[in-house]
Amino acid sequence: MCHAVSSYKKKPMTAAAFSADGSVLAVAAETVITLWDPVNNMLVAVLGEMQMPIVTLSFAGNSDYLLAISRGSKPQLSVWSMSKLSESWSYKLDIEDVSCAKDSSSFAVLALLPKSSTFMGSNEPNFQGKDGVILLFNATDPVPLAMWSVRKAKGGGLAFLKGNSPSFQQQSIADGKSPQALLAYINADHEYILFGPYDNDARELSMTRGKDRVAVDETAQYGYASIYGELPQFEMKRDQTLLAPYAPLQRPWETIFSGSSHNLLPLPKLCLEFMESLLERRITLFFFFLNAWGVSLL
Repeated sequence: MCHAVSSYKKKPMTAAAFSADGSVLAVAAETVITLWDPVNNMLVAVLGEMQMPIVTLSFAGNSDYLLAISRGSKPQLSVWSMSKLSESWSYKLDIEDVSCAKDSSSFAVLALLPKSSTFMGSNEPNFQGKDGVILLFNATDPVPLAMWSVRKAKGGGLAFLKGNSPSFQQQSIADGKSPQALLAYINADHEYILFGPYDNDARELSMTRGKDRVAVDETAQYGYASIYGELPQFEMKRDQTLLAPYAPLQRPWETIFSGSSHNLLPLPKLCLEFMESLLERRITLFFFFLNAWGVSLL
C-alpha cells in the first residue's frame, strides 16, 4: 500500500535513491536535490541547483556521498556530501551510466567522449577512435583511480561484480592478493569486458567474442528447445505409396454434422453441403431407375 505522497514546488520528480541504511531518501526535483525522512515523510534539506535536469541519483556504497548526474546541453557529474550538505566536487561530463561498489565509497562512470581532441588533460587525439571512457573514483577524491577508453559507449552500461570466479580467485591468490570486486562493461553491441579495478595495473581481464566463447554461443539452446529439448526432424516430402485411396462417403449426411462445435463449418455452409449431398444422391437414384426401366432421355 502507499505509505506517503509528497511533492516539492510542483516540480517533476526525475530520480530517487535510498541511502545504504535506508534512513535518507534523496529525490531529484528536476534540477534540485531534496532529502526526505522516509518514515515520517518530512523534508529534511534541499541541496543546491544544477543547470540541467537530474536524471540519476545514487549513493556511493555505504558512504554518505551522493552522486547526481544531469544531462542536456550542459551535462554534469556532481558528488555531494551528506554530512556537510554541500557539493564536494564535480565534472562536466556526459555520463551514460554509473555503478557504485557495495561495500566501499568507490564508483565508476561511463562517460561519452567529447568531439574535441583532448579529454581531462590528455593530449591523445580521440583516444584512437574510441568514443567512451570508464572512470573509477573514490567519492572523497576527484582524481580518478583508474581510466579505460572503450568503444560503442552510447547505450552501454556498468556493473560491479563479486570476484568469486575460480579463475579470478586463482589469479588473485597467485598474485598474493585477496579477491576483489570486478567491474563489468557492456557496450551497445552487448559485448562485455571485465576489469580488475583494484589491481595495481587495473588490467583488462577478458572480453566476449573470443574463439572459445563463440563455440559456446553457437551451441546454446534457446526458447522451446531449452525447456523441452530438440524437436524431431520431420520429412516434408510425402510418400504417396502410404496414402490410402480416396473414396467418397456413401452417406455424407450422417457424418457432416459430427464433431466439436468449434471445429464445424458455419451453419449456412453445412446446410448447403447437406442439401447438395441429398440432391446428388437423389439424382443418382433417379438415373438408376430410369436405366432399370429402359427409359432413355435422349
